[in-house]
Amino acid sequence: MRRTRKLVAAGCLCMAMAMGMTAFAMPGATSLVTVTPKTASSDSSNDMEQNADNKTPAAAPEEKASKTANGTSGDKVTAGAAPLTVASSAGVASGTPGSDEAAPASESSEAGTEGSQETEGIKETAENQDMGIPVTGVTPDQKPEEAISQAAMQMAAASPTKAPSPYEDVAVSKVNGDEDYVNIRDAASVEGEILGKIYNNCAATIEETVETEDGTWYKIHSGSVDGYIKAEYFVTGDEAEALALEIGKMFGYVEEGGLRVRTEPTTESEIITTLWAGEKYTVVEQADGFVKLSLGDDDDGNPVTGYVAEEYVQVYVKFDKAISLEEEEEQKEEARRRAAEAEAAKRSSAREAVVAYAKQFIGNPYVWGGSSLTNGTDCSGFTRSVLGHFGYGLSRTSSAQSGDGRQVPLNSVEPGDLIFYASGGRIYHVALYIGGGRIIHAIDEAHGIGISSMYWTTPVCAVDVMG
Repeated sequence: MRRTRKLVAAGCLCMAMAMGMTAFAMPGATSLVTVTPKTASSDSSNDMEQNADNKTPAAAPEEKASKTANGTSGDKVTAGAAPLTVASSAGVASGTPGSDEAAPASESSEAGTEGSQETEGIKETAENQDMGIPVTGVTPDQKPEEAISQAAMQMAAASPTKAPSPYEDVAVSKVNGDEDYVNIRDAASVEGEILGKIYNNCAATIEETVETEDGTWYKIHSGSVDGYIKAEYFVTGDEAEALALEIGKMFGYVEEGGLRVRTEPTTESEIITTLWAGEKYTVVEQADGFVKLSLGDDDDGNPVTGYVAEEYVQVYVKFDKAISLEEEEEQKEEARRRAAEAEAAKRSSAREAVVAYAKQFIGNPYVWGGSSLTNGTDCSGFTRSVLGHFGYGLSRTSSAQSGDGRQVPLNSVEPGDLIFYASGGRIYHVALYIGGGRIIHAIDEAHGIGISSMYWTTPVCAVDVMG
């Protein structure tokens, strides 16, 4: 069982950055993990506007001095200084500074009394070594194996302990193949029930590692889904961190008000504006103790960016997350609804365009057998020419046009539908519905093309040719 590091900020992933105090969050997490890497350069340590009380941000942390064997203050430990190896420490302990091998036990037992050459060599080495690791004096009768053990303990105590990676219990999905997702199951088996899906480049918290005959599985939490997935579909550790920087969406949260934004990553460059606590911006890049933020567009639509001191911005990476089967179905239903609305809007726009086009010819003459919208047309010639302008092909006569589309109820007609009239059971007239209970049609020689009530005489049917 692996202990899970709790993470926060829905949809975010925690990770350590190169400098400054930064925080990263995981999807579906419940608490924030803060990682403190190396102290940022002091050149950017104070770039805040003073508040009303003239309070300024805290100064950079004090450097700590290393201690020598006798307790006096020595040189500061250099970051990344190479530690003494067990072998070299043993050489010092046995009175042979720089030797790669320990002296025989007989030579050690015959070292003599206090103040011998070997003991003096030990003291000199302990005082003059500049490796950043304190080495205490060794008594003349100390055995080589004891010296080795003591040197190893000294090295372990003096060497800096590597901080655990925030990606230790975090994984990023890396799915290859035809499918861009992997199923999450209720058991560490391909026979387990499918609970949800995790798509490529999504993040998850590893709660447990399970070894089975079928291979290694992770029990993960991502989004609202808890379940099992094969470890081969995830990357972790350094690989996950590298992938996170490549695919994640990076944001910066302003922790204190009055933060100055500058044109260049220096405290001497021009100040663009100031930011206030609680604001969030997209991070463009991080470099040299500064964070470059996207500040939106100016009045001319040009993107605006600027630099702020990284120690005053909490940087985090946000990932996509897994979805349950129920959430996936909801998403599909929402997609279908939006598609239907878009189609309705498109259809409505097209119908409005047909009506607007038809109205241009109001007042033009009626000509029996004609089809010219300007020089003269009859009723079926009018509807055929108007809808033909938009690519809808119709028959030539009104009776034939009644069979060209899909019949719709008269109380459900939409603009652009055709309304038909009959006498003695025979259709003799057709008009174009324009909405509001009105039609536009080529009426007769006395009226030409004009608008009438849909019920100027009794309609017998309606047809949709645009659907």
